[in-house]
Amino acid sequence: MSTEHHPLESRVTQLEEEIRALRSRLDLLEGLPETQQLKSESKKSKIQSAVKAEKSEEVLNWAGRTALLPRISSLCFLLVVALGLRTMSDGGIIGMEVGALFGIIYAGSLLGGGHYLYRRNSSLAPVFSLVGGLLMFSVVFETYTRFKAIPMEMAYLILAATGVCMAFTSYRHKVALPILVGTLAMCLTGVAIDYPTPFFPYMGLLLWVANILGYFATRLKRSSWLRWILMFTTHFMLQIWGLKLGMVVLRGEDMLEPLAPDWFLPIVALIGFSFMFISLFGIVRTPAGEKISKFDYMLPSLNAAWCYVIGMYVINNPPDFGGGATAAAILHFFIASWLASRQASGAPGTNTFIAGGTILLAFSLPALFGSMLLPLPIYSALALGIAYYAREWDSGGMRFTSYLLQAYVSFIMTVQLGGEGVSNDPLIALTVTAICGLLGLAHYRFCRKNPPAEKSRFFSEVDKKDRTAVFVLLAGLADGYFMTMVLVFQGLLHYSKEAFVPEFMAIQSVSINGAATVIMILALLWQHKELRNVSILVTIIGGAKVFMIDMFNLTGVPQLASVFSFGLAAALISIALGRMQIVERRQEQKIQAPKLEEPAQ
Repeated sequence: MSTEHHPLESRVTQLEEEIRALRSRLDLLEGLPETQQLKSESKKSKIQSAVKAEKSEEVLNWAGRTALLPRISSLCFLLVVALGLRTMSDGGIIGMEVGALFGIIYAGSLLGGGHYLYRRNSSLAPVFSLVGGLLMFSVVFETYTRFKAIPMEMAYLILAATGVCMAFTSYRHKVALPILVGTLAMCLTGVAIDYPTPFFPYMGLLLWVANILGYFATRLKRSSWLRWILMFTTHFMLQIWGLKLGMVVLRGEDMLEPLAPDWFLPIVALIGFSFMFISLFGIVRTPAGEKISKFDYMLPSLNAAWCYVIGMYVINNPPDFGGGATAAAILHFFIASWLASRQASGAPGTNTFIAGGTILLAFSLPALFGSMLLPLPIYSALALGIAYYAREWDSGGMRFTSYLLQAYVSFIMTVQLGGEGVSNDPLIALTVTAICGLLGLAHYRFCRKNPPAEKSRFFSEVDKKDRTAVFVLLAGLADGYFMTMVLVFQGLLHYSKEAFVPEFMAIQSVSINGAATVIMILALLWQHKELRNVSILVTIIGGAKVFMIDMFNLTGVPQLASVFSFGLAAALISIALGRMQIVERRQEQKIQAPKLEEPAQ
């Protein structure tokens, strides 16, 4: 019996051992993630502590590389000497003149020391240069404004010399910091001296020097922000000068010495031409393939508008001023032609000076001719010429400038002929409107035959289908409309000496609605979608005039004619639109219809 159960007991014992082994393995497997998690957490903590250590080491390394602590200590020691001189001067130990002299000598020695340390590649060089320059500006400002211890001429001369010295240090050692800080501080200090009534000629010359240094600063490091600040500061201060001169002339008061009227035009001309050539040099020195700085691109236009506006405050003889501004505009056009002759792709910079010259002409010719109407044909012809050379020089910017100029012609014509002014000089008005209308339509036709430059940023990104050319068409149509109104006005004036305002308003509505109908018929004949859209726009204008103006201001036959003309125009345009849709649908069907298979031979 025992022999029979022996194998069974041995099997039970073996199973128990296997179960124990499985349990031990299971316990091992259950405990393994905790172990790994503990290991990973400890590893993460080690990595984090290492990162923290690396960051702290990096900060310390940066402080060591930049010599932060030596620079701070040098700054403190240099300021202690300056403050000691100030304390001695305030306490009466040394006189104001002597204290100012010591301060200027000390600041100049720091500038010289900075120049020397830059040559030795010392980390303390920026500290000496900046502290020396800022101390010089502050000493001159306080000494002159508070104590009048130095003459005015010497104060401006020292400011200019300090800015030039810091610029020389920058260029000599190819570092941008001294010229950037020195130029900006020189400009602001010059403005602050005797503000708001400084001796304007000296201030203008100082600002002129600052803008020249700003141009050189941007050659070392692209710093358009500095150039914008300098330009707006210069314009603002000279604008104050012009306003003060204009008010004195207008009131007939005695001229104050700081205003110096004889210096005004030479300073404005010097700064204006300097800005023009600063932009030119910036464009010429821009490497091929790089974008022209926005400052250089916009400067001629801003400068042209500023020069005209500031000049009109003071000059009482508009023809003389118009002649000078016209000569400056022609110079802008010559510069644009020279830039185009460089054979650069897209003629960079041409539109910059074309726009500046156009602005000058827009301001100067009315002063030269004594009329706003007479120059309009010149503007319209100029717009067509700009569009032509835009094609020749492959300039999309010039093409867009021509659009704006043609629209400007129609705007001025609307202002001048929109009211009863059509009765003044009717022959001139008729000639001007006829020429401008023909040139405007010729301009539009030229633009539709010649697509814009492919590389133009505006026409490749903003207006890919050259839809803005429709403004040229609208300008030409508006000019033709004013020509018609001049004829109608003179006809009514000839046959009726009494009031004829209702008849004239009705004929205006009839002319607008009739023009919309004619444009739609031409669009139908030529299958021209742009003309169709223009016709719809003119129809909306006609309808607005009929139902918002004529219905409330006209009665009797004029009101009847106005409403009838719009109704007839709407009916004819509706029929034309239906015909155009049928023709377009047939054309689409022809394009989409599959070609018949050729019979097998």
